[in-house]
Amino acid sequence: MSLTRRRFLTATATLACTATGLFAFVSSSKAEQYWLVSAATDHNNQHFVCAVDLQGNEISRISLPARGHDAINIEGKPGRAIIFARRPGLYAFEVDFISGQIVHHIRPEQGYHFYGHGVLSTRENTLLTSENHFGTGNGFIVERDASNYQIINRYPSGGIGPHQIALMSNDETLAIANGGIKTHPDQPRKKLNIDSMKPNLSYLDLVSGKIIEQHQLDNPQLSIRHLGVSAKDKVIAGLQYQGIRTDLVPLAVSHIQGSSLKYLKASKQQWRSMNQYTASICVDDNNSLVAISCPRADMITYWSLNNDSFLGTERLSDGAGLAYTDKLFASSGKGQIAELAKGSISSSRLAFSFNQLRWDNHLLAMKIT
Repeated sequence: MSLTRRRFLTATATLACTATGLFAFVSSSKAEQYWLVSAATDHNNQHFVCAVDLQGNEISRISLPARGHDAINIEGKPGRAIIFARRPGLYAFEVDFISGQIVHHIRPEQGYHFYGHGVLSTRENTLLTSENHFGTGNGFIVERDASNYQIINRYPSGGIGPHQIALMSNDETLAIANGGIKTHPDQPRKKLNIDSMKPNLSYLDLVSGKIIEQHQLDNPQLSIRHLGVSAKDKVIAGLQYQGIRTDLVPLAVSHIQGSSLKYLKASKQQWRSMNQYTASICVDDNNSLVAISCPRADMITYWSLNNDSFLGTERLSDGAGLAYTDKLFASSGKGQIAELAKGSISSSRLAFSFNQLRWDNHLLAMKIT
């Protein structure tokens, strides 16, 4: 249902900055052009997908049957998005935040489940989703007609556990983060093959339906999970480690098609501080900046898009979701949405706080005008 617009502009000390520590509310001449969208859970363990504007007004809160994960914008349909269930998910919904209603229920075929992510392609007006055939454990990219969500085709993802997917600029090549982890709806969060996982980064040619490039890391327990792609098709991939908790491992790589995977450049201390886990990735081409969230370490990390070097961190308790408008925003499992200083690591500001909600791991900036 659609909710009355309310303001939640409560500054709180749970967001700590590494530099100035000064907080200010968001102000923007383009405030009404974007809504921030995320899955959320309240203190009664009820699940929703929510939209808020850049002044902290809650636009709409739509109930979900289970925890959501990522959301994507629908071009040409103002106020609408597709929200995907968290893995192993059995729903995706097209939602209308203006009416506060679910418009379409998108279901996986019997024997399949969603992995929480998808993309829309304008090339053939299709929805592409990462899915698991849980009888075999094989990953698939499923192509649906975006006008009615009927399945058109199904392509092998090149591995097990395809998680986030991202279109390259030609709209014909799909980058796939095959996380390598087998799951089953009967054991929803259990990882069934940790000792034999083989994660990889694959590229699918949507014209031929074939995997045209594939790369593996030297450590098979580094699960490739989330992706960010620059305007020049440089892929940044965030990793989650499935090995021993005391191991020291790198947690992000970069890739350009035709070359090898490269770990981002950071010291051992910096990698250790990220606590073996990354969540969202956001690429800011205008400032040649990459932001990678590390909710288990309570921080957002910054990297150079140009040379992959580590730039710094900001503290945000359980900070996970990232989205870019003309500003960079981060959401947290503690209910905050923080405006991060554009292109800078020195002056984050608390934007607003929703004390009754826990935001999920991803944040969407939805352009509405």
